[in-house]
Amino acid sequence: MSMLWIWIAVIVIAVILEATSPIQLVSIWAAVGGLVALLLCFCNVSIWIQVIVFFAVTLLMIALTRPLAKKMTNFKKTPTNADRNIGKCGKVTKIVDEELGIFRVRVENNDWSAVTEDKKVPPVGAEITVLRIEGVKLIVKPVSQPSLTKV
Repeated sequence: MSMLWIWIAVIVIAVILEATSPIQLVSIWAAVGGLVALLLCFCNVSIWIQVIVFFAVTLLMIALTRPLAKKMTNFKKTPTNADRNIGKCGKVTKIVDEELGIFRVRVENNDWSAVTEDKKVPPVGAEITVLRIEGVKLIVKPVSQPSLTKV
């Protein structure tokens, strides 16, 4: 009778995880497997058979429903016009927080918050190149200035 409570706990935990997860269809298959194992428990089937059936049903549910679920929840990433800034050059306009490595840059007449990968702040007026966008910040690298040598 102790397996009865274990299967109830598996079902409840799987349903709670499914309900609270921001990602869809995480653990519902384990709840179905737990339900089948619970029914076997009521029929006084061996514990080992219950466990084997639990895993078998869970895996079968994943195999049968995951492709359909993935097709239904396939969200395409829609690029925004901000992506066109990747690879563009700009200039540092203001230092916001030297300790956090945050500064402002102007790229194609748009003002952005920016950081470098190494969190070093380039001086105001320095030229930068946009590497990527993370959230509302540009990840940039300073443009290396050619060294001036006298001939």
